[in-house]
Amino acid sequence: MEEIKIGDFSIARIIFGPIETNTYVFGQDSEVCIVDPAMFTEFEEETALSEIQRRGSLKYIINTHGHFDHISGNQFLKEVYPTSKILIHPMDVEKLNDPVKNGSTLIGASITSPPPDLLLNEGDLIVFSTKKIKVLHTPGHTKGSISLLEDRFIFTGDTLFNRSVGIAKEYKGAFEELISSIKSKLLVLPEGTMVLPGHMGLTSIGAEREENDFLKD
Repeated sequence: MEEIKIGDFSIARIIFGPIETNTYVFGQDSEVCIVDPAMFTEFEEETALSEIQRRGSLKYIINTHGHFDHISGNQFLKEVYPTSKILIHPMDVEKLNDPVKNGSTLIGASITSPPPDLLLNEGDLIVFSTKKIKVLHTPGHTKGSISLLEDRFIFTGDTLFNRSVGIAKEYKGAFEELISSIKSKLLVLPEGTMVLPGHMGLTSIGAEREENDFLKD
């Protein structure tokens, strides 16, 4: 577990699951958010729960997209915190209860999630405590992939990685749409914006502009 300090934000980054997915826990004044809960084992569930309880009570379960490794903890968290709300883009809702569409059958599992409580679209604001996070629709990895922007940092899910980009082959033109999403929505952000991706280590918008070969013209 890594504790990331960004201004007055304290964000726990915890790596969970068979493909080492980044789960992020953060919050203030007892209103806690978790991004991409990727827990598979009882130990991982207890670890996530400990981080949530250290901060308060869970308000939002936010999925940047609907693949199994980003939603596997939804069911557990909803059982522990029944008033918490699952948030996802409408174009990825179908993945929540379909193990084929969310890819879990590929690892011999059958992962499903409760239905969403709120649907996230471009420009929506997720409000917790005194903070706001803006939703950016960044399709390509999936049609409903989103990134989550705060003034100083952004959660990019499986859209943008450290010196890499997400796999984009679910539909025709997906890779071109992924690159377009990154260039039009992410690379236009201030260079100091910290990037918190769904896999691998942290990076920044400035570093990706300069050093990501996938984004060279």
